[in-house]
Amino acid sequence: MRTIRIRVYGRVQGVGFRYYALYTARSLGITGYVRNEPDGSVEVVGSGRDPDIEALIESIDRGPKYANVAKTETEELPFMRFEHFEIRY
Repeated sequence: MRTIRIRVYGRVQGVGFRYYALYTARSLGITGYVRNEPDGSVEVVGSGRDPDIEALIESIDRGPKYANVAKTETEELPFMRFEHFEIRY
């Protein structure tokens, strides 16, 4: 089990990115959250099994149809337990 934080840059707000991350994470059994950041980026924090986390990273790198992911930064965090995956405001 591991926890990661992904910062996503580009055209990622106002294009359904949080809902895309929510659906993807829940379908993979990942817990955590996604939220918009004031600088226009999106933060995704997820905990789960290694193969599921890798699948999440690949999916976030692509983004939803109307997004334009310019760059992602992924970092490992100490393992955190979350009850579910949610959108934070």
